[in-house]
Formats: sequence, structure tokens, C-alpha cells
Amino acid sequence: MPALISGQSPFLQENGPIYPVLITPSFPAIEALRLEKRDVPHIKVQALFDTGAQTTAISDKVASFLKLTPRGTARVHTSQSSKVVNKYDIALDFDSNIYLNTLLVFGADLQDHSIDCLIGRDVLQFGIFTYDGPAKSFKLSF
Repeated sequence: MPALISGQSPFLQENGPIYPVLITPSFPAIEALRLEKRDVPHIKVQALFDTGAQTTAISDKVASFLKLTPRGTARVHTSQSSKVVNKYDIALDFDSNIYLNTLLVFGADLQDHSIDCLIGRDVLQFGIFTYDGPAKSFKLSF
């Protein structure tokens, strides 16, 4: 049976398909923290499914909270600018129903938004994403 997440919002058109996700360091980083008997940081945030984003991104706030070490940089082009951002390895958990244990993401300045994560096509490519405007709902099945 495929894994499924779904959401509904009366403000779907205005806010987009937003879903809560749990973000932690990547699985290898978690294993290292456990070997050192250290706590594994985690944070639950609102994520926006963004079919226009090639790569998933997290806010600088999340990267700082999780104490993530950059794994390099990349040049990112948006409709408004082009800039160099940090790359990070994270794990992404959708309600413990769908878990991606090592995902390379970009850091992003999302401070003017109500979200801290953009789910891009690097994740969406593994499933079927449906946006149902009349029903004001969305779903992602893997």
C-alpha cells in the first residue's frame, strides 16, 4: 500500500499546499551523535510543496537550530535574484509515514514567510502530487 500524506485548507490558493514536517540532521549525523551519547536535535516546521523549486530548501533558522554543518555551497537562481547558499544534509519526516533519511537541501532566507521549508521536485519526483483546487486539498503518495 502506498504511503500517503494529504492536507486541506480553505486558503489553499492564497497560502499554497502547506504541511508540517519534522526535520533532523541526516541519518549518518544522527548515528554519530548517538555514538557520542548526545541528544539528536529536531524541529517541526511548516513546509510548502513547491513544484517550481528544483531542490528542497530549509530556512537559515532551521539550519542554525539544528547546528548543521554546511556541506558546500551552490548558486541558486530565483525569480528575484541569484546568490550562493549553503548546502546541508538533513532527514525529513512526514508524520512518520514517509521518512527520507539523507536529503541534500539548500539554505534559504525564508524569514518573510510563514514556512521554514520548501519541498522541491527532488522529493516530489518520487511520488504523485495532486493539487485539487475546487476541493481546496492536496495529496502526495509514494
